[in-house]
Amino acid sequence: MAALGDFAAARLRRSPNVVSRVVADEAIVVPIRSGAADLDSIYTFNESGTKLWSMIENGLDASTLASYLQSEYGLTHAQAFSDAEAFVRDLTQEGLVEPA
Repeated sequence: MAALGDFAAARLRRSPNVVSRVVADEAIVVPIRSGAADLDSIYTFNESGTKLWSMIENGLDASTLASYLQSEYGLTHAQAFSDAEAFVRDLTQEGLVEPA
């Protein structure tokens, strides 16, 4: 990610090239390539990741993701920000999210 301010204000959206469902409290995300599901690239998220994924799908900005982590898990602001940034960076690199 770029500067901290850029990350905090970043609004993301789910890529139109993925489908997702929540099953047994875990998000399952599958990229769609060439009109078919890419079953070699299925992503599953734990409880925290599922909540963050839901927040992204609802158009919340990255700073809101960090605030959630801070309040839910008692993290410091810096740690919550770092964790949210890493999650978003990983999703972006995998093509699961893009700037809104």
